[in-house]
Amino acid sequence: MKRALVAFVVLVVGCGRYKPPLPPEMFAPKAVDPFVVTARPDGVQFAWTGSDEDRRGKELKFVDGYAIQRKTIEETGDETNPKITFETLGFVKDTHVLKREELRKEARAEGKIGRTVEAPGELMQFSYLDQTAQNGKTYLYQVVPQNQGGIDGVVRQVYRVIFKGTSSDITVLPSQEVLEDENKLDDPGSLS
Repeated sequence: MKRALVAFVVLVVGCGRYKPPLPPEMFAPKAVDPFVVTARPDGVQFAWTGSDEDRRGKELKFVDGYAIQRKTIEETGDETNPKITFETLGFVKDTHVLKREELRKEARAEGKIGRTVEAPGELMQFSYLDQTAQNGKTYLYQVVPQNQGGIDGVVRQVYRVIFKGTSSDITVLPSQEVLEDENKLDDPGSLS
């Protein structure tokens, strides 16, 4: 009788209450929003607000920063040519999650509710200047949020810039990754 009771308890406690583990990509940051590109005489300026959510829409637990990437377009078709890849121009570190957790810990030590504390808004504002853009060249730019370990978040917008100083042509292109990502979120098991 005891064995039957133990077996029953084991079956009830372990009977599929947990979902399969999610891949690390699901914990990567959501896309930066808004992502603004401005042409200046000395280069291409980027400004964005960091995300406080992961790809599942939950509060972001980790973020390393943002890779600013550029693809040089030489001829028609290079935009979608898989052999022509984005190169990382620079990396902007993000410390807002670490600061938020530090402030929450201080609040709890003072007997306050920690989970309601947020990082100061200015820690969510970022910018970068590409001073290597050459006059007359065409580029695609994207800002890629990254978790520790270099796991990429979502890229929602790609900008095409025909650089001519302040009179540059700037066009917003939706990222193909957005459509793919939305399909993956509908079926998290499809992420690998």
